Amino acid sequence: MTDADALRRRVAALEEEHRRVFDEAQREADALFAQYQLSQLIASGGTPDELGAAVVLELIRLAGADAGAIWLGAPGRPDLALVAAAGTFDRPLPDRHPDLAGARDWAETRPELRLVVLGEDPPATLLALRAGGQDLDADGLRIAHLARHELAVAFAGARLREALEVERLELAAVVDGATDLIVQVDEAGRVTRVNPAALRALGLASAAEAIGRSCREVLGCDVAGGHAAPDCPLAEVIASGVPIAYRETAVRGAEGGPIQVAGGYSRVLGGGGVRATAILRDITAVHALEQLREAFVATVSHELRTPLALVRGYAETILHLELDRDRQRSYVERIEQVSARLTSLVTQILDVTHLDADPLVLERAPVRFEALTARLQGDLALSGDDRRLVVALPPDLPPIEVDAGRVGQVLENLVGNALKYAPDASTVVVGAAVEGDWLVATVDDEGVGVPEAERTLVTEPFHRAWNVRESRIPGTGLGLYISRRLVEAHGGRLTVGDRPDGPPGTRVTFSLPLLARTAIVPHA
Repeated sequence: MTDADALRRRVAALEEEHRRVFDEAQREADALFAQYQLSQLIASGGTPDELGAAVVLELIRLAGADAGAIWLGAPGRPDLALVAAAGTFDRPLPDRHPDLAGARDWAETRPELRLVVLGEDPPATLLALRAGGQDLDADGLRIAHLARHELAVAFAGARLREALEVERLELAAVVDGATDLIVQVDEAGRVTRVNPAALRALGLASAAEAIGRSCREVLGCDVAGGHAAPDCPLAEVIASGVPIAYRETAVRGAEGGPIQVAGGYSRVLGGGGVRATAILRDITAVHALEQLREAFVATVSHELRTPLALVRGYAETILHLELDRDRQRSYVERIEQVSARLTSLVTQILDVTHLDADPLVLERAPVRFEALTARLQGDLALSGDDRRLVVALPPDLPPIEVDAGRVGQVLENLVGNALKYAPDASTVVVGAAVEGDWLVATVDDEGVGVPEAERTLVTEPFHRAWNVRESRIPGTGLGLYISRRLVEAHGGRLTVGDRPDGPPGTRVTFSLPLLARTAIVPHA
């Protein structure tokens, strides 16, 4: 062998070594680039499905496979669910494996697939690749194995993000769907969040009208009579850090009037600052019910106490004093009158209870309004009040289709009120006219009238107008309410207003359905 031959062999060996080193360097560079690509995918975030779809495509490319799929486990569960697949498989893939051991048993029935366990610790991560009749790239599989821990962490993070997003959406649905007012402010007292219920209650068209403004401007607690600005519960919990479990106040409503609210206040730290949240419930109706209860107790107590005292006084007088026959009869008559008053009170209370608790069943039948007013006149004749009742009805009124007993009760209540609150020598006039499919009846008196601001309130239970309360005329405030409910049960409407002509006084108007109607619309 000459020196030239040796030199040529030496050069060839060096070139081979250079190619080998270059190829290894290239493979390492490819591996580093592949790991970089994989790490970019991992860092991109997204849901488990989105991350799985991107990762499976990259792993197919790295391993030189034709197709691939990824199954993921879930925290606290042994089974694995298919989250992503790419390429075409000879046979359908299962949507779920019972556990990792079950996945390995399944893989033994599919020799065309290569199973790669990217994470064994629960929740497991499993990769299946189809080689398509050729060997998979060992370097690509090595990269997949090297990145298996990062992949497991990435999928765990994706699951956590998905769970947090679900929690966020559920919380947003609860907040947006809540009927309570929810308002959040920052450390400076500026509104940062407000829910739709609060927007409706406060008369705001959108959250943009509230966010960034002071809670004093948005809620208007001071002008609504709730609390002064220095006593703001939101400012208190921000300053002290102590939550307020329950406090009542008032906010300015959509119409500018006060809304009574009650609720809790709490402070939250984090997210770049301090936040305070108020969850408030409109208790206006609760206050109204409380006032109604107090009015009921006061009215019933007064209405019962006075008649019972009279009954007892007359009874004791008859028992303990020697009275002549005429005096005894007079006292017995007074006892009978007071007993009738007590009976009327109890009947009205029972009527209100039934109207509020049970559906009202009407026994409708054809009847003439003139017959109902004539029956009322006969009842009033027993007390002599029939002389004050004037029935001014037009001739030939068509019959009405009503529950005669209930409408008779309406007439009795309305005429009884008119007789009670009008001067003794005055008259009460009952009239009627036909308007379309309705008979519109009126009861006019010359009494003290009802102030305009209270005309809708007097048809609510136990409410009596201020001028009537000052007159000290006894009453329960139930007659108009019962009458209104009975008229509305027939589809009609009852209103209170001024007497249109003649002496000042009150007119109560109510409508009743005529007989033989078709497609009748409730009277407006």
